Amino acid sequence: MRPILLTLGLLGTMSSASAADLGGVKTYLDGKLGTQLSGTLALKTAADAYYDLARQARFDYRALARTPQARAAVLAARRGWTQASPAYEDIEGIVAGVETLSAFDVILDAGTSGAEGGEDVVPFDLTLPSGKVLAKPGNLFGVTEGTLWGTVKAFGSGVPADLNGNGRMDFGDTMPDADVLKAAAAELHAQSGKLQRAARAWSPTRQDVFGALIGNVPTVGPVFFEDWKTSPFVLGARSQRTDFVVISRLSDLAGNVSSWRAMYRGLSADVKGRNPALDTQIQAGLNELATYVGRLVSREQTRRYTPEQAEAVQREAQNRATVITGRLTQAAALLGVKVD
Repeated sequence: MRPILLTLGLLGTMSSASAADLGGVKTYLDGKLGTQLSGTLALKTAADAYYDLARQARFDYRALARTPQARAAVLAARRGWTQASPAYEDIEGIVAGVETLSAFDVILDAGTSGAEGGEDVVPFDLTLPSGKVLAKPGNLFGVTEGTLWGTVKAFGSGVPADLNGNGRMDFGDTMPDADVLKAAAAELHAQSGKLQRAARAWSPTRQDVFGALIGNVPTVGPVFFEDWKTSPFVLGARSQRTDFVVISRLSDLAGNVSSWRAMYRGLSADVKGRNPALDTQIQAGLNELATYVGRLVSREQTRRYTPEQAEAVQREAQNRATVITGRLTQAAALLGVKVD
């Protein structure tokens, strides 16, 4: 997700929020980052083990596919990834919306590859153990997802494997390129650690939190639903996506809404002190959006939405987000925080 970063100025006599006012935002952020780092460490450990096995097999991936330890390492790496990715989605609304942290969102989850281009190309190259350099390969959650589930051919071995031993070839049943997996997993874990250190040094202000909310909430439709509508969760085998294919973007959106609610809790007392009705409306809007998205996530477990249905639920969700954004903008003005 890549929200608009907003320039904020402070008007009137009201001072920035104290650390105590917004301490819950930092606590929420740090807790989720702890979960993320636990997942990236598990991913890195499994990727290292897989690389060692591949090297012992002289990178003969057909022989490697017959090795139970290698298949187990791939599954362990996937478990690490599926722990880390949702944890990041639960804080992405904060990271992407705060200027001092936003560069990490490009690196971890929102940046594009050099080949894709655009204004959010990742600022790094990936050097593999072999010495090969992948120039600006894309964001790290995307690279590791494409490697572990074989959606990016350049990051895979091309060798199929029944990874879980169920007797059939399922989605992603292929052996990853050990070089790419080792390098990408290590960089993902390292950047997650850097984000944690930056987040612990960050002192949130009203400007930060209002800016993150007003920049993020409107992205419900143009970011999350647009990604979702082109994914296998809606299009099935017709989808051409290589990322956001393992975990539904509806689930990612649910995580982001959780972060928006956590952010607003730090502002609620101040808004309530000036306009109790407005505070109630904002809280109710965020809670109802969370319930609505949660219901969509639950229904997706048993059915696939058609493209037409996906369009309809996108409109409903975006309408809700637009109303919430308007009220947040009103609250910012009420507290003397000007959104330029």
